Order: sequence, then structure tokens, then C-alpha cells
Amino acid sequence: MNKSAIFCVFMLCMPAFAQDDQPWGFRLTPYLWFAGVKGHISTVPGQPVVPIDVSPSDAIDDTEASFMLMFEGKKRRHGFLLDVFYSDVRQKEELIPAIDLKLKSTSESTFVTGAYVYELYKDNGAIVDMFGGARYWDVDTKLAFGGGLGMLEGLSVRNSESWVDPLVGIKATVGLGETRFFVIGYLAGGGGTSGGSDRFYDYSATVGYQWTDAISTSLGYRVFDVDYEDGSFVYDVKQEGWGLGLSWKF
Repeated sequence: MNKSAIFCVFMLCMPAFAQDDQPWGFRLTPYLWFAGVKGHISTVPGQPVVPIDVSPSDAIDDTEASFMLMFEGKKRRHGFLLDVFYSDVRQKEELIPAIDLKLKSTSESTFVTGAYVYELYKDNGAIVDMFGGARYWDVDTKLAFGGGLGMLEGLSVRNSESWVDPLVGIKATVGLGETRFFVIGYLAGGGGTSGGSDRFYDYSATVGYQWTDAISTSLGYRVFDVDYEDGSFVYDVKQEGWGLGLSWKF
């Protein structure tokens, strides 16, 4: 999906916003996300990819920085979604003990999602939205080898790539009876276009508590998996972990 197509999608939605006097409602939600990483990333052209494996339980020790930010706006049934994510995960492991080959890997990931949102259903504390837009990815990986033999001995490799994928998804929020608790389910996917990833998916499940009309907190588990390859660059990674969020409605 190119920039012109994305612009056209939002321009088509503008009349629905402009002709409605209903005020906008917004929600801002920053998260802390302790996410593990598992997959394969490039080394040097012509050489095999290497594994990276940091479990969610090890993520607190291996994560240098990680956060998410969700900003949502809605006017009656129409709205928008902005989702920003960044993580910096580092790992040390022994690849081949027999030759003392060690690897220190660093994986910095950033994505920014912008989407148009349409409310499909709203009744008795339940809301179901569908959305469509685009996700921008920026990935920076660094591999530093220690010990070993041959060309990998003392080798340090850095790869950076960025691309844009189309995205569609659905989000549901359901209140739990007469309590202040609620649950949120989120599912999105995309890719498969020229210049983008082969595919990606992204889903989460969250339980929250509404402290006041404006403030709520939430605890959830989020997973995303992306498979991208461009020439000699390979980034086939699944990232998942627990997230803690604080929401403000205004």
C-alpha cells in the first residue's frame, strides 16, 4: 500500500467526520511491554541465518527498553487508531561450545500503525470495531561473534531495514457484568505486498479495571510475528510478552 492509497482512505472518511456535530472522544494508553524474541535474522550474504531466542520470562533481564503507546479517537461510529511500539532486546549465547563460538545479538524494532476505525456493534457494554490502514516497520539488528574459527571469528554485522505493510483487523471490548472490569481482544494481520513483509500477524488479550470514568489500568499478553526477506536480509521473528497499561479518556 503506497502513501497515495493511504491518503485516499482517510480522505474518503472525512465527510463522515465533518457532517457530524457529535464531539470526539479520545483514549491515550501507554504500555510497558516485557517481550521475548524468537526467530532467525541475517548474518552476512551467503551465510546461514542465526537464531535469536529470548523467552518472555527472561525478557526483563534482556530488554534494554520497551514500550507501546495506543492513541484512539472516535466520533460516533467513525474513528482512528495510532499504535506505536519500540523494543531493544539483547542476548548472549554460546552457539558452538566445541570451538568456543559465542554470539551477542541486539534487535531493535519499531513499528507505527495508522488505521481508520469503524464501529460494527455497540450494545450493553460491548463494542466491536474493525479497522484498516498501514504499518511502518523499522528493524535494526546487530550480531557480534566471539571466539570460533574462520570468517565468523570476531565478526560484527549490522543490518537495517524499513518497509510498509497494509493492515486489517478487529478489536472487541466487553464489560464484565455490573463490575468495573473489562476485557479487550485485538487481532490484526497483513503483508504480502511488493516491497513489504511476506506476512505478519498481531494479537493480544487484555483484562482491565475502570477506576474512574477517565482512568483505567490493564494487564495483557501481546504477540506479533513478522516474516520479512529482501535479498540477503532476513528478519523472521516472533515477539511476545506481558504488557501493563494505563489509559486516560478525554
